Order: sequence, then structure tokens, then C-alpha cells
Amino acid sequence: MKQIFIYALTFAVIVLPTVFFTILADKQVKKNSQEKTQSEGLFRIIKPFTEILMMAGVGNLFRKAFPGKCSELQKQLNFAGLKITAAEVFCMKIFLLVISAVAVGCVTAGVVDEENRISIPVAALIAAMIGWCIPGISIDNMVKERRIAILKAIPYSIDLIASAMRGGLDFSAAVRFYVKLGIDSPLTDEYSQMLREMELGVVRTVALQNMADRIQIREFTSFAAAIAMGTELGAPLTETMEIQGEEMRKARFAMAECKAQRAPSLMLLPMALFILPAVFIIILTPVFLKMREAGVPLF
Repeated sequence: MKQIFIYALTFAVIVLPTVFFTILADKQVKKNSQEKTQSEGLFRIIKPFTEILMMAGVGNLFRKAFPGKCSELQKQLNFAGLKITAAEVFCMKIFLLVISAVAVGCVTAGVVDEENRISIPVAALIAAMIGWCIPGISIDNMVKERRIAILKAIPYSIDLIASAMRGGLDFSAAVRFYVKLGIDSPLTDEYSQMLREMELGVVRTVALQNMADRIQIREFTSFAAAIAMGTELGAPLTETMEIQGEEMRKARFAMAECKAQRAPSLMLLPMALFILPAVFIIILTPVFLKMREAGVPLF
């Protein structure tokens, strides 16, 4: 009976991680599309409590105490597409800090004995720090995913806009042509906002620079500067855009190579947790069974 248990354990150690990572790989594509929805759901759940803190003046206090931080945070919120203010985010941080500290402190107090009471404030402090960081981490992840999606779509959009300009359209009409294609991406939303600014009378170079300031991608900032300089010097924009598109494509390849070089270090954790224990079990199980059959005392 013990041998069957050992064989079953060996099978589980080998097969279950493989099945788990296979399912995880299938869900990875859906995860990126659902990440924003999950973060917005978190903000919606705690928003009623946030409004109470806002009415108490906590949000205004943070806005006055940290104006620079609130301004930078508001830019991230606008870029991520969240319809909340920086003051509300600080109220969410306060609420999650208090709730996490109280909940974890109560649970720890019910679990530990009298001799380990010192662990209650330590656990509450750690939970408070985690609760304070959760909104910021969620916003940073959303901004990072949106920026990566924009970086992936920029070379294709530049090639398409340049092709439309070679067909006789000007820059604004070519960008509008790209937007009307209905490509679902954050870059399309940014181009739409740039077109709305131009319709309101903003100069093309200024609208393009505003877009570069919003997305904060170095390659697109270079692209906006090249377009502005080409417009001032009267250089053909199609050639400039082709060169910039090629540079952005090289930047994408460099980013992919950087991620590929990180793969060996990222593989260490799965190997240490799943592969090496399975190897040790396969190697040592026959030895263990033989020693048990020979009557050798092991434990």
C-alpha cells in the first residue's frame, strides 16, 4: 500500500505541474485582456468606502500634501483609462491599509498563543503595507500592459499611415484612415484623441507631441520629434516615417531579445520547485524501497 502511495505521489509531482502550466499558457492571452477589467472591479468594490473618506476630506488632504505625486498619478490614471482621481486612489490606499491590518491582526490573534503575541502587530504591519501597495501595483500593471500594446502596434501603424500618404493622403487623413480601420488597440484610442485635438485647432506637431507625452515611449517620442523637424524643414514625411518605423521595429526585436535572455534565470524557480523534486523522487524511490525491504531503519 505504501508503494502505491509513493508511485501515486511521483506521478502527481511529474504530471500535475505539466498540466498546470499548460492550462496557464492557454489562459495567458485571456489574462492580459481581463487584467484591466479585474482592476476596475477592485476599484468599483471599494469605491463606496472611498467616497466616505473623500467626504471626510482625506483625499483633499493628500492632494494638498503631495501635489507632485498626485499630478503624476493622475497622468497614469488618464493613460490607463480609469475614471478616478488621484485623491480617490489615496483614499483606497488608506481603506485597504486599515482593513488589511485589522483583518490579519484579528486572524493572527485567534491563531497564536500567549507566548507569540508579538507576531500580531508584525503581521498587521505587513498586511497594512500590502494593502497600501495594492492600488499602485494594479495601476502600474495596467499602464505597463497598455504601453507594451502600444509599442507593439506602432511600427504597423506607421507603415500603414506612410502607405496611405504615398497614396495621396496628407498626414491627418492618413491617421484618420488608420483609425477608421477599426483596429482594437490602445494606440487607436491615442490616435483618436490626437485627431480630436487637431479638430479643435491644435497644431499637428503639438498634438503629436502631446500624444508622445501621454504614452511616454522613447521610440514614439523620437518619431514625434522627427515628424516635427521634417515638417519645419519641408522634408518628405513618408521617408521619415519609413525610417522611424524601421527603428521602432528594431526596438521591438531588442525588447524580445532582452526577454529571451531572461528566460534561463526565470526557469530556475520552476526547476527548483517542480523538476528537481520529481527527479529526486524518481532516483531515490527505488533505493528507499530496497532499503525498506532489507529492514534498514531509515527514520
